[in-house]
Amino acid sequence: MMASTVKMMAKPRTWFFLLGVAVLIVLPLPDGWMNNMQKTMVSRIMVFAVYAMAYDILRGYTGFIHLGFALFIGGGAYFTGILFVHIAKSIPLLLVAVAGTMVYSVLWALLVGRVAASGGSLLATAMITMAFGEIMRNVMERWRAVTNGADGLNYKVPAPFDDRMFMYYLCLGFMLVMLFVLLRLIHSPTGRVLQGIRENEQRAIFLGYNTNRGRSIALIIAGMSAGLAGVVYGLLNRFVNTDLLNMQMTYNAMLYSLIGGTGTLVGAIVGSAVVIYFQNILLNLRAVHPIFERWLLFFGALYIVVIMFMPEGIVGYVNRLMAKRKQSGARRKA
Repeated sequence: MMASTVKMMAKPRTWFFLLGVAVLIVLPLPDGWMNNMQKTMVSRIMVFAVYAMAYDILRGYTGFIHLGFALFIGGGAYFTGILFVHIAKSIPLLLVAVAGTMVYSVLWALLVGRVAASGGSLLATAMITMAFGEIMRNVMERWRAVTNGADGLNYKVPAPFDDRMFMYYLCLGFMLVMLFVLLRLIHSPTGRVLQGIRENEQRAIFLGYNTNRGRSIALIIAGMSAGLAGVVYGLLNRFVNTDLLNMQMTYNAMLYSLIGGTGTLVGAIVGSAVVIYFQNILLNLRAVHPIFERWLLFFGALYIVVIMFMPEGIVGYVNRLMAKRKQSGARRKA
């Protein structure tokens, strides 16, 4: 056990990851290095990284396309906002929001899993999941007495969640814990089954695996992870509206994982950082020249460049370069 741990820690990628974590830990500490806006932006990146990792469990490791995935992160944020607005802002109610989000996520995951098990095609299942997401968005938009419709809910959060520094480290810890949990999942026997479903579901069935159960497990874990991301996002943003439930939020999860590297988990972190930081730069440049009002054009160009030159994503591209370098080194030694 100790030898395998030492071997793992000796990997360059592990050291780069630990260096990145160390930078994130010390980055906000010197006074004046980061203002509250920058802390919030980095915190958002870390929350959406968890959301993208949850989606990667489905798309990257199970091969399941969920076009209504935003209903999980939106549900978590709405649970938090509704309780804080209509009852009180308190830590016990936050725990209730977490518990409610877990139940909500499991129920939706089981429903989607049942639909997927009904024998429909991959495209039909994807379209049905999109319909589920739209149903939830319409419910939240029309239930104005509780959700305030499309205008959304503004609310305050209890201490210490009202402190930006505390939220920064909460988001960092949340991202690291979820990365560890999801990595343990994909390297477990269950995770191997999920990857078998992705590669060849019929072969997995012939080997005796219950692929419907495996897909349901993936949906439950991904849904709960995204729901928790919604709760943390609600604490960070202190505002929620139906934009968090629309199709664009699902596309964002897909975009983060594709640019960072599908089927890597760490790629979701890298993709979230690249996309959100690049988007923030473009939005700030709108005051420089009117062309940046069309910032989505530049955003689309970035996506095209990554897909053309790094179809496996940034992390996948780096992994391929490192594998080639390792092979070259082995040949020289031989």
